[in-house]
Amino acid sequence: MAKQNSSLQKGSACTNCRRRKIRCDGEKPKCGPCVNSSTAFSDCEYNDGNGLTQVQLLEDQISILEARLQELQNAGTKSLESIHKTKTKTQALMSKTISTAPGYDEPLSASGFEDLPPILRRILIHNFIMNCCWVGFFLHRDRFINTVLHFKGETPTFALLNTTYVWGNHLSSSHNSFEQESTLVSRALQSSAHSLSENHPQRVTQFIQAEVLLGNYFYLAGKTVEGKYHVTAAASLVLSAGLHKIRSSDTLAEQSGYFPQGLNSSALPRDSIEEGELIHAFWTVLILDSFWNTVHGTPSSISYTATSVRVDTPWALTMEEYAENPLDPNFRSSHTIHNFLAGLPDNADSPRALFSKGAILFERATFVGRQLKHDPISLESQTDFDILDTLIPKVISSLPPIDRANVPPLNYQLVINTLANAADIQLHLPLAPDNLLSRMRILNAAKAILDLINDWGFLPEMEFLDPMIAIIWTIAAQTFIDESIRLHQEGESTSLPFSRTDVLGFAKRVIEVMDAHSFPLMKLQLAQVKKSFEKALEA
Repeated sequence: MAKQNSSLQKGSACTNCRRRKIRCDGEKPKCGPCVNSSTAFSDCEYNDGNGLTQVQLLEDQISILEARLQELQNAGTKSLESIHKTKTKTQALMSKTISTAPGYDEPLSASGFEDLPPILRRILIHNFIMNCCWVGFFLHRDRFINTVLHFKGETPTFALLNTTYVWGNHLSSSHNSFEQESTLVSRALQSSAHSLSENHPQRVTQFIQAEVLLGNYFYLAGKTVEGKYHVTAAASLVLSAGLHKIRSSDTLAEQSGYFPQGLNSSALPRDSIEEGELIHAFWTVLILDSFWNTVHGTPSSISYTATSVRVDTPWALTMEEYAENPLDPNFRSSHTIHNFLAGLPDNADSPRALFSKGAILFERATFVGRQLKHDPISLESQTDFDILDTLIPKVISSLPPIDRANVPPLNYQLVINTLANAADIQLHLPLAPDNLLSRMRILNAAKAILDLINDWGFLPEMEFLDPMIAIIWTIAAQTFIDESIRLHQEGESTSLPFSRTDVLGFAKRVIEVMDAHSFPLMKLQLAQVKKSFEKALEA
């Protein structure tokens, strides 16, 4: 080694040793200092006079990506068309860059507690950040970027890092290695299982975030059992941590200022942004838990209608609001969901708040409609039905129209608007066969979903969709298919807004857009819808 070091020609050291200004032994394919270092310098390369190394080329591309990411973060002064072009170029470059990153086609470490090669790590993180809103990311984005890319503050837990790598890999290209994605998922599961034992000040919040990301990933992949497991784990922790009692007016719940007794010291926020992250964590988990448990036919793990799990946590604001205008220390909240279901005004109109309301209405409408069908003379069921029958249209009418000028991505806006209309269908669906008004109500709601599909479902920005969309579009398509069968059996009716030809055409249109979005859960739902559609045509 020493002999080779002394004879190493000037300029022949590897790029890492030159950057670190240490003596390189010139061993190939990897020099001794790089082999003996941590994974931070595992990408040992030499420039043998043939131009830039692969790592240098990739770093140049990453510099471009970072500049474009900064453009998106400072998008307020740019035209919307320019923003879209910038994002499209960035995503295209990302797909090209990731496929050539060191380690991309090589076996990765199976350990969830060893980081990835630095270039691959940065690329996956960048790609995740470009799409983080709709996958269930609730942390403060800029603060996350600073910790994970610029190493300012505590590095995220391995559980959170590994789940972002899974999503960054999944979103990067349609030609990803199955083996590599499987390894990344395995690493994420391994680190998530031990996340709460990591010594990190935000381990509770980041564990919840990791479980949310894993739950959404598995639902998107059509693995509903695994998805339910991770969402349930997140729901269990938000309850045990008392996140449903943040800012509670109930003095019995308080232990540390305006935080509940169940919120231990490892989860207490250090500033207004971390408080906002906890509030967002609760509502994000409630959205997923309420929606997917309803799909599974089971009650929500967060029994918000029960006195013992009364939700006092205020509706989520935008993360920017927590940073710029912290909540008053004396502010208290109480009966948040109870007041909403009672129709009391709350002026909560942030994207996360509207999404939460839609998920709550979807869950409540599904079970109240079934209860009234099962026991039509029940006064309690009829009262609950009447309240929702008024509240759902009120919420739908209050939703801002989908617009590129709005802050959330279009796919996030789409799921909020379609979810509220799906709640209307769920409330009236059990009654539709015997009630003309309910029959008209579900048809109009399904048509509203179809109108949103026609306007937005085929845009390039909709390349990636929330897995909830697969279920919602199935509900809309099945509504049209069932109506076509009823019209075939009963004959055309002038009392209804659409003919059999109309509803069959509507169903076919939903099938077309489902066919255009081929993620695994959508494929599973599409197969069911096509089978029902074929039976309707044969009727």
